[in-house]
Amino acid sequence: MYENNRLHLWGGEGMGHVGEAAPTAHLADLIDPTDPAITQIMQAIGRFTEAGVELTEEMVTAAVKLGQVEHRRWTMADGNSFRADRVPAEGRHKPVVYYVRRGALIKIGTTTALRRRMREILPEELLALEPGDLRIENQRHRQFSALRVPGQREWFHAGAVLQEHVLRVRGTHGVPDQPLPTLPV
Repeated sequence: MYENNRLHLWGGEGMGHVGEAAPTAHLADLIDPTDPAITQIMQAIGRFTEAGVELTEEMVTAAVKLGQVEHRRWTMADGNSFRADRVPAEGRHKPVVYYVRRGALIKIGTTTALRRRMREILPEELLALEPGDLRIENQRHRQFSALRVPGQREWFHAGAVLQEHVLRVRGTHGVPDQPLPTLPV
């Protein structure tokens, strides 16, 4: 899609005319497109530009570092984040709020029997778990009410704010590693 598959960075303005290089395009050379943290790096750059921060070599380098730290937290590679209690293979456990994906929608629910619940709803992916009961679930429903699918109580469009929340939950409580029933991909 882009010439030589380079990453192109630019602010909301200054994209120039067709054929002109973006004024900050040279900064893409500071980013390794094969870095496993590329998504988090680009999110950090997006936050900088959204906040009106001028993209300089120092800021892109900072975004790379921030993205890599966020990626390590997200994947639990650094071992410093809190790990939620493992949900037992069968039976009941402390209540958890779960975030599951099916297509472009995210369901936010709560259960004390996660394995049974996943068998019932068969999501494509279990995104995150956080300790919590109906009170926390209701709080999340209110928090993301602008993204609620019309006519649904627990299904939400996967907007940026909800995706960022899921990443924060994963960074805090770990990536769900339990093999749970999901739809085959």
